Amino acid sequence: MNKNRLKEGERAIIIDLHGADDLKAYLLTHGITIGSIFIKNYSPSYANLINITISGKMLSLRSADFNTLEWTRI
Repeated sequence: MNKNRLKEGERAIIIDLHGADDLKAYLLTHGITIGSIFIKNYSPSYANLINITISGKMLSLRSADFNTLEWTRI
């Protein structure tokens, strides 16, 4: 989904992962799996990073990597 559709402080649940196996392994290492709930934190528009909190850890993902996640707002 588009990063602009999720506002700062909103929660979402991951329903699918797309992308290469290397990317999926990287996401799994950081606890990003199907069914995980995350909160979108402040992400400045000039940076190409999306900040999320997942399982109590704050994580920054590149926009391209974040866009491989399929999520729905909860």
